[in-house]
Amino acid sequence: MDSQYQVQQVKTDNKGLQVDWGDGHQSRFHAIWLRHQCECEVCGTSLNAVRGLRLDQLPDDLNITSLNFDSDRITLSWSDDGHQSAYQARWLRDHCYSEQERHKRKHKPIFWDGSIGDDPPIFDLHKVEGNAVVRLELLETVCDYGFCKVKNVPGTSAESNRLIEVIGTKRQTHFGNFELSNKSPIDNVDDLQRLTNKDLVNNVGDIKQALLPHCDETYRTSTIGITVFQMLQPSTEGGHSTLTDGFEAARRLKAQFPEDFDFLTRTPIPGQRYDPNHTEGELPRWYQCWLPMIQLDAESEVSGVRINERQIAPLDLPCEKIEPCYRALRRFLKIVYDPELLISFALRKGEGLIFNNQRVLHGRSAFKGEQSGRVVLTNSVDLEDFYSNLRVLRAKYKPEKALQNYAQGLVA
Repeated sequence: MDSQYQVQQVKTDNKGLQVDWGDGHQSRFHAIWLRHQCECEVCGTSLNAVRGLRLDQLPDDLNITSLNFDSDRITLSWSDDGHQSAYQARWLRDHCYSEQERHKRKHKPIFWDGSIGDDPPIFDLHKVEGNAVVRLELLETVCDYGFCKVKNVPGTSAESNRLIEVIGTKRQTHFGNFELSNKSPIDNVDDLQRLTNKDLVNNVGDIKQALLPHCDETYRTSTIGITVFQMLQPSTEGGHSTLTDGFEAARRLKAQFPEDFDFLTRTPIPGQRYDPNHTEGELPRWYQCWLPMIQLDAESEVSGVRINERQIAPLDLPCEKIEPCYRALRRFLKIVYDPELLISFALRKGEGLIFNNQRVLHGRSAFKGEQSGRVVLTNSVDLEDFYSNLRVLRAKYKPEKALQNYAQGLVA
């Protein structure tokens, strides 16, 4: 066994436990934490939430009365009722909450700029479907970089779930299975020759003009997590997909304008969307939310971004904050739109794109309107489902790796 998981020495005091490990690390665990984490048959486990242990019934002066240990296990007895709790050494080390170990467990995203366009991460759907280890590599890549391309995608609506289910469960929003095109709604997306130009455009993705980098659905308090694009029919001219790393843009804003960065992490920016074409009963949809454009985690590191200039509603702030807010927005958007951060590539029929909508901004170049024009199918998967699949596969195929804590993205 790896020395970091081997117990060398254990000591108790009135506050809890000190554990010395084979690699020289020292952990301290509070008595209340250890008692709460007992997973015996009586106490139960948080994994299934079937628990008999109640925190409110534990005494304030809880203490350890005895202990036994060997290199891979520690057993304790408790002062209140003589209850015994046993802990595997590896489990304890993986949950050590020292600053050093918490930092090691925290996933570190890999920031990037336009240079990644020379060699973007690409996967083959056939290999991903046929090999769980390759599927894990795809999920880890999206976790690290925020995106990847996928080739050998079916390129039809009928088989679109194949790529989506690699990531997780399809999320149902008012858009549902949405086809981005300059066409009329149709029953069979494979019958491309029947498509005609849309008379009314209710989604900016349908227009032929270029779209600047943006996140989708910034008007939702629970916004899209992972977006899945599948190219059903490319344009013969233009329509290249573009991506920008919002985390790198936020890093640059903090480095250049720290006051503006701080302002955008604390100030709720209103987003809205009125959608007369999607109704619930007799009523159209009108979404609004007020959340910061940059979300920080408990360690003040960026965990998500919510950037869509077109969806910013009228600012509702104290008078003295209006001009500082516009200054911060203008400076941030200038960085976000910098071509140096942008990658661009043509998605061909049978290719897909997976990206974290709470990190990576997407857009596209203008494209030519034509009879058999561009059609992209877009769906989404919640971050919770994405991370669930990542955890399960990582535990199964990389059991030697320590636990990781992933950025929760945008939390209302």
